[in-house]
Amino acid sequence: METPAQRMEKVLKDLFGKFLKTPFVIPVGIALSTAVYMLVVIYIYGFCLSGLITPLAMVGIFWFFGIKDVKKLLIIGVVACLVISAAMAIYLPYTWLNLEDPVVETEDGKIAEGTVTPMHGTSSTVYNFTVTVHANLSDISDVSLLIAGVGYYTDPEMNVTMTMAPYSDPNATAFTYYYETAVPNPISFFVFGVYIGGSWTSAGSYGPVTDEVGTIISSVIPAALISVFAGVYPVYALLLLMIWWTRRARRMRTEAFDRAMAEREKEREGLTKDEAKVPSLSKAMGLEKDEGFVCSECGADVPADAKVCPKCGEKFD
Repeated sequence: METPAQRMEKVLKDLFGKFLKTPFVIPVGIALSTAVYMLVVIYIYGFCLSGLITPLAMVGIFWFFGIKDVKKLLIIGVVACLVISAAMAIYLPYTWLNLEDPVVETEDGKIAEGTVTPMHGTSSTVYNFTVTVHANLSDISDVSLLIAGVGYYTDPEMNVTMTMAPYSDPNATAFTYYYETAVPNPISFFVFGVYIGGSWTSAGSYGPVTDEVGTIISSVIPAALISVFAGVYPVYALLLLMIWWTRRARRMRTEAFDRAMAEREKEREGLTKDEAKVPSLSKAMGLEKDEGFVCSECGADVPADAKVCPKCGEKFD
């Protein structure tokens, strides 16, 4: 009698078998591959082997679903990478829209309280970049602000000199600098650079970011496509090529073995009965002289002058 667990296992196997016969196999496999990629990006991005996880998962998922044709898998991989790129283009804007207001500083404290307000806006919003420099005024030669777009097809970066706040005390050791400007790129990062005592000190962060989700998506699509097709698809294709070569090498070995066996059979068919007589083991080892041989039909030892095999009755000419 089947246990409940065995019945459940049988039901699940039947359902899985029916699922494999539906046209939903490939879309489900692509969806699972996308989920794996997003989990890698969210939780273990930067891990030394994270780039192998998604390609291995893609091959394993489709293989598990019974899709084992290499050419078909290569085409499916292209579609999967396009879907993954689209998922990244949708995911990234929401991560940037939830960024907190940055606070930029250096470990030595020379740059502190660096920030931009507001953090979110549009292409016409005027942003205020401020930073506090801890040094003697005579040691500060330049305080600059670099603003650059994130992604591809961005406008040229801005590199400007910041202005000291008018209320700064020239005898103090902490001075506030600011710069107000609109930012043309939907996603940017900024860097404060301070030339103090003959050397540069710098610190920066992401921001500002536009509130227009559609604009962000359109700007990150090229970066998402390049990232996925450069980081995932080559490894995926290499794994499939390794599988293809392994199959091909196995097939070549099998074909070579079959050809060798066929040629051997042809050679044996062309031999006469006398030529087909196989010497006995003792004779082959030189322990006996011409005193017998082995029957080519049944392998029995036969005396040298025998005309008929004593075991199977095979006649010898």
